[in-house]
Amino acid sequence: VMMRRFVGAVVYRARTVAIQRVRLLDRPIHTRPVCRGLEEFFFKGPTSSGEPWSVEILSKKSVEDLHKLWFVLLKERNMLHTRKHYCTKRKIRMEGEDRLKKVQISMRHIKKVLGERERQATERVLEDLMQEHNLKTRKEAEELLPKKPPKKYPHPYPTLEAAAKYIN
Repeated sequence: VMMRRFVGAVVYRARTVAIQRVRLLDRPIHTRPVCRGLEEFFFKGPTSSGEPWSVEILSKKSVEDLHKLWFVLLKERNMLHTRKHYCTKRKIRMEGEDRLKKVQISMRHIKKVLGERERQATERVLEDLMQEHNLKTRKEAEELLPKKPPKKYPHPYPTLEAAAKYIN
C-alpha cells in the first residue's frame, strides 16, 4: 500500500510538472514590462550597457532584424535625449551619458551595413547587365540603369522578383 501511494504521488507530480511546462510554452515571452504611450521615453533608472553593435555582428543579421534593431535604438535614443534635456534643465549630471554615444555608434553601423549591401546589389546588377548586353565598360552598364528609380519601385529594378536574386 505504501509503495502504491509513493508511485501515485510521483506520477501525479510528474503530470503536474508537465502541465505547467505546457502552460509556460503557451505564454508570450516578454523581456521587460510593456510600456505604452509616453512612458517609453522616460528614464527608468540606471542600467548597465554593453558595447555598441559592431559592423561584423550586424552584417550577419537579416534586413528585418536590422529594421527592428533600428527602431529599438531609435526609442532608446529618444529616451536618452529626453533624460539629457531633463538633467540639463535641472543642472544635474546625467547618469549613463556613454549610452547615448553607444546608441549613435550602433545606428551609424546599421547604416553602414545597409549601404554596403546596397552597393553590393548594385554591383551585381551592373555585372549582369555587362554580361547580358556584352558591354565592355562599367560606365556603359550604368547608362542602362534608370537615373531615378520609378516611384512604384524603391530600387532601380524592373520588378521585385528580379531584385530578389541580387539580395542576400
